[in-house]
Amino acid sequence: MLSQIKIEIIKLVRGRNFYLGFIALVGFVALMLWGFYSYADEKTGGQATQEFKYTYESTSYFNGLTFTLYSVIFAFSLLIPIFIAMTAGSQVAGEARTGTLRTMLIRPRGRVTIVLSKFVVTVGYTFLMMAFFIGLNLIIGLIFVGWGNLELFPGPLNLVDEPGKILRDEALLRFLWASFSGTWALLVVASLAFFLSVVFDNPVTAVITTLSVYLMLYIVGRIDFFQNLRPYFFTTDMDFWRDVFKPEIPWQLALHYASRCGVYIFSFLLGATIWFDRKDITS
Repeated sequence: MLSQIKIEIIKLVRGRNFYLGFIALVGFVALMLWGFYSYADEKTGGQATQEFKYTYESTSYFNGLTFTLYSVIFAFSLLIPIFIAMTAGSQVAGEARTGTLRTMLIRPRGRVTIVLSKFVVTVGYTFLMMAFFIGLNLIIGLIFVGWGNLELFPGPLNLVDEPGKILRDEALLRFLWASFSGTWALLVVASLAFFLSVVFDNPVTAVITTLSVYLMLYIVGRIDFFQNLRPYFFTTDMDFWRDVFKPEIPWQLALHYASRCGVYIFSFLLGATIWFDRKDITS
């Protein structure tokens, strides 16, 4: 299985989608940096353009940690899942479309080994993208914004109900934890796309179907009319990853939702394995 994983890694790295996602994330960080400076300049009458440390909420609110928090949360919901779905959705369907899937099965490797190897590579890609994005934001925040404590206020992030603060060193540790909790949450989308990649022979169909389901549940889950249905959406369970940024982490609640995400992940993986093992490969 290790040899098969190495082969899948080489295939992934040589693909265009691998680099496209990272390039897009770099562009997003640049836009976020420009947006933060523009916002601070507007709220302070031009006094924060250079030092970036003054705002109407707090004298130290705008810093590199705040910048990273906003950037990661916004990208996690609407940008990163796109590239995760693109990669996971092409793992098997991409092979079928290019006609290499049947050739792979001629070799003395079991179908289960092939599926698990591809999923392991998908997991690695998901973690790499999440860790890269968090690390990039922290570096950019340190260089262009400066560091301080992570101050939290009730607002668009919906993290706290009253003002709170996480000290700088502890906040850095929280971002490390977020790279793991965020990866686990994103694997729900990845496993769904992976399952659909086995079901469909066209990667475009697998990716579009995954993103349609994800975006539909994400948007509907934030409309008050559907608050009774919200607990049944996997997008609601995925939000647990943000709990690491609360002043006091609700471990019991976070583990509950992380477990629910695990059920989705392994259910989709099991479904993909069974489907692929019984699938008639004709191309």
